[in-house]
Amino acid sequence: MAKNPLNNKYVAVGQWDASVTNLANNASASCTTGSVFIPEGALITNAYYYVETTFADGNDDSAQLSLGYTGTTGAFVASIAISDGSNVWDAGAHATLIDSPVLGADAAHDTAVEVANLRSASFKHITANSELLLTTNDDEAVETGKLTLYVEYVLTGDLS
Repeated sequence: MAKNPLNNKYVAVGQWDASVTNLANNASASCTTGSVFIPEGALITNAYYYVETTFADGNDDSAQLSLGYTGTTGAFVASIAISDGSNVWDAGAHATLIDSPVLGADAAHDTAVEVANLRSASFKHITANSELLLTTNDDEAVETGKLTLYVEYVLTGDLS
């Protein structure tokens, strides 16, 4: 029996290390070990990341970072300061905006189908090959920090 590649789940893994990669000057940085792409036609169903070394800018940690891909640099983590109280750039495991329920007016969500539909609203369809990016959103250099991003996706075959 032939394998159908459209039924397989893939995981793209990107890593950034501020001690190696220049993270300054309102720029998007490719992964430290080289560019990682999500292919056209992919449907991103989940993303999460692990911060090995807490990020710091060498000053007051006001530098803002975002995590995403070409064209949507805040798809996984919207621009937020290192010093923000949510601690998204601190060591440990972190969730992203993908696979997070998009809660509406009805907070009760009585059925599994309803919750699943809320979660699927955060999925992203990729319409062109898209590079994973960590973006600095101000001129303050990020001096330390290391994270690994995991992006789960399936190939839909929809290359629109």
